[in-house]
Amino acid sequence: MLQKQNNYIRELLVVALITSVFFGVFSVLPMLLSTSQSFLSPPMPPGGRPRMMRPPSEGLSLNILVTTLLMLTLWLMNILLYARISVMKAREQAKNILRYIVSYALMFALISLYFLVLGRFSLNPQYGRALFFPFIAGVTNNTIVIIILELVVLQRKKTQVELENAQLKMNSMQAQHQHLKHQLQPHFLFNALNTLKTLIRRKPQEAEDYLVRLAEFLRASLTSDGKDTVPLGEELKLCTDYLEMQKVRFKDAFTYDINIPESIQQTAFVPVFALQLLAENAIKHNGFTVEEPLGIHIRQHPEGFIEVCNNKKAKRINEQSSGIGLKNLRERYSALSEAAVRVTETEKHFCVQLPILTK
Repeated sequence: MLQKQNNYIRELLVVALITSVFFGVFSVLPMLLSTSQSFLSPPMPPGGRPRMMRPPSEGLSLNILVTTLLMLTLWLMNILLYARISVMKAREQAKNILRYIVSYALMFALISLYFLVLGRFSLNPQYGRALFFPFIAGVTNNTIVIIILELVVLQRKKTQVELENAQLKMNSMQAQHQHLKHQLQPHFLFNALNTLKTLIRRKPQEAEDYLVRLAEFLRASLTSDGKDTVPLGEELKLCTDYLEMQKVRFKDAFTYDINIPESIQQTAFVPVFALQLLAENAIKHNGFTVEEPLGIHIRQHPEGFIEVCNNKKAKRINEQSSGIGLKNLRERYSALSEAAVRVTETEKHFCVQLPILTK
């Protein structure tokens, strides 16, 4: 909280310096216009001979300096009030009302002190107008300072809220991802262990290879906790282990091919489990046999995407897809990049294009 307030104060001090100089220069603009008009059209003195007038530049610099200092004093006064009162334990509305009342009271005291220093504070009626207009100007300037201060603070608070919302959204997506992953593992392990049990009895050597891939897949699942993205090569290795295990399970009813250049596998990045999720969805939502096998193709798209395509084979029992896996993947990409996930679906094919990320 203290760090956020310090950031606000630093930004307010910069705004105070800029606006104070601006108001100091702006305050002499009417005088300059009046002087310029008198200089361009000098009055005719008695006798008919024109008298040359010189623009009175004396006092302009002093006027700019005094106005700038007074404006800067109002700024520093309001910034100090904001820093002191904003940390008080009270409702926000009550703190703002208190700050405004104290600000205007100090402003009137400041103007009064200004006249006392100049020796012009007097009850003599001839000073009525001289006192009235500076107080009006003080109220106006103080109001402008308060309005600008509130706008700066509100903008910073809005930015801070947006950043916090983005962080909460990212945390929510990570939690969903972890939830999905923990849902995947029991179901996946059950099928994997059943397949391994069958292989041990019939094909011990193939069972050993299967077990190695299963261990690599589980190791990657555990070490990926907390990561948002991984190199494309690592994700392809994870996806290949998964696909090879499915190949052992489904035999000739399932095929896959991967065509990704080696040159981009270490320089490109994708969200962790992105390719594996799409491969799993293809297997989960399609019915396939040896006569009508399922084919998954992973390749580089010319427009800077990794494309995962599969042919569509309707299942005998049509299960309604929740779509939460693909939705989660879209949201993860939206938090990592401006590029969006593309989905193309025809009667015979389903393709997802994942944008390639770079560090």
